[in-house]
Amino acid sequence: MGRINILDTQTANAIKAGEVVDRPVSVVKELFDNSADAGANSIKIEFNGGGISMIRVTDNGCGMDREDASKCFLLHATSKLSKIEDVYNLSTQGFRGEALASIAACSDITLLTKQRDSDIGTKIVYENGVKVYEGDGACDNGTVVEVKGLFRNIPARYKFLKKDSTEGMYICQLVEKLAIINPQISVKLIKDGKMILSTPGNGDDLDTIYSIYGKQTTDNLKRLEYKYENYRIEGYAGKPSFVRGNRSMQCVFVNDRPVHNQTVSKAIEEAYKNAVMKGKFPVCFLMIYCPPGTVDVNVHPQKAEVRFDSESDIFRLVYHGIRNVLFEDESAPEGFAGESKTLVRPSSYSMNVSSFAAPVHAPVQNMQGDVSAANKLLELLSEYKPDVSSMEGGLPVSIDKEPVKEQVRMDLNDVVDIPSCNPEITELINADYIGTLFATYIVMQSDSNVFFVDQHAAHERVLYERFMGKKISKEASLTAGSIQKLLVPQIIKVSSSDYTFIADNIDNFMSNGYDIDVLDDREIALRAVPMMNTKVSPAKMFEDVLSDLKHDTPDKNDLWYHLIQTTACKAAVKAGDKLDIVEIRELLSQMQGLNDPYHCAHGRPTFFKVSRTDLEKRFKRIV
Repeated sequence: MGRINILDTQTANAIKAGEVVDRPVSVVKELFDNSADAGANSIKIEFNGGGISMIRVTDNGCGMDREDASKCFLLHATSKLSKIEDVYNLSTQGFRGEALASIAACSDITLLTKQRDSDIGTKIVYENGVKVYEGDGACDNGTVVEVKGLFRNIPARYKFLKKDSTEGMYICQLVEKLAIINPQISVKLIKDGKMILSTPGNGDDLDTIYSIYGKQTTDNLKRLEYKYENYRIEGYAGKPSFVRGNRSMQCVFVNDRPVHNQTVSKAIEEAYKNAVMKGKFPVCFLMIYCPPGTVDVNVHPQKAEVRFDSESDIFRLVYHGIRNVLFEDESAPEGFAGESKTLVRPSSYSMNVSSFAAPVHAPVQNMQGDVSAANKLLELLSEYKPDVSSMEGGLPVSIDKEPVKEQVRMDLNDVVDIPSCNPEITELINADYIGTLFATYIVMQSDSNVFFVDQHAAHERVLYERFMGKKISKEASLTAGSIQKLLVPQIIKVSSSDYTFIADNIDNFMSNGYDIDVLDDREIALRAVPMMNTKVSPAKMFEDVLSDLKHDTPDKNDLWYHLIQTTACKAAVKAGDKLDIVEIRELLSQMQGLNDPYHCAHGRPTFFKVSRTDLEKRFKRIV
């Protein structure tokens, strides 16, 4: 008896559907593409329950007659291709003829469609991949597709979906991109009965970006147009000072398709290199246009990736296009950090030991808080013969011109009562303050050790454990002393995806110290934040926390612990912030009571030490 079975059509379609439609956002993408290909200038997307319960896409396109409406649910039935060569000359978004067949195989779907010259429309209903109705239907000109119970008949796929708020956020992010590349289409997005996005559809892409991301974003964009060989790029490049914590606002389109491509991402990174801070990402909206035959869109089942005929030409196109528009009218790029990675060594200067906290203008690489970094520092120190009042040589530090103040001496117990539980930390906080390297690394000296403390990492750990100590069950409320009420509520305009994420998780934000009111027109009112001492504005801190929280997408159970981590990071003092001796002593004293004073909330070391013996070995005083 043979062991190889030929699967029936329904089973085969259900298996194949998982390749084309892997989550609700895939359904929205395929239906939007069909509406755009139908010539619609108005598309309305509605969804409930993150798109799992219901998705409805309505357009005013050309519609279909009865015969085409019946055929469109057949696998590989398409109006956009007739032979394989047509794949290389595509002018449409869809082309495989798999979308409707795949959606019908894994959900209940209803199609209503009518052409302009028809008196009555057509209605077709599929349930669990089987057609249950075909006949007359009343509708306006165009097409309406309603999808319900997605993956109800495919439990293996359904169980890997994320919670409704996350799936809804993915839909919002996609619709934002689709609206940008289709400025001639008026796009309306309705979530759970509430409109959260509406674009003008006037053909102006900048107006569309404004309607999605607001005035601040459009004011920080520069128009980009550039040609290289047979390729062309258009769009907008953000100013180097206007950055985000992730790549969510780097929108790349190839022949009007939103795609992901490593070559383009690398070109963007190189174009902004040394112009933005490490760990920050510029904002850009890039439309790349390639001649037929030079790009393959038939690489990914969801058409999310493309392959170029010449990756190097695309890299040059994006790189030079961005560089030209950013720096054409400037003697130096805005926020430019400098090209040189070598240490600049002045010929001579004088420096008092107690003024060692002066700012540094030359970059120092690999100061990550380990012993190897200390050794590199010691190698520099070993080249010079220090004097108490002055030095001749080239340590890369600038000089504070102000008179040297007498070093503040204070009893540690005057700052805070310190529990004697950690001898090493006790030694650290009782050590003498020597200075601050690069306005970031605090140097403390005891009888036998030198400590290098990362002020940001240390403060982050203090805040993290403070917030964790105040985190209580959702049934209770935060104590009055753990939140900071804002005198004037800060009104923040957010994108539709951010608005959805905040609205769906409002209770969790509240239980972690954020008092937020969700307003209309994609605005929120920030009324309180967790108690902290920071110069960063509450609105800016909240935007950074929100960006990191969405980008990292932690597991459901870890989501709000991640929120606490990120809040502590954003609220802590930063590298480059100047602290006086009282603030430094206060910070170090607070490390004594920590459960883990050795690592920040993200695992980086807060300090390391170098023993006097190690120093003497480096200087060959002992062997």
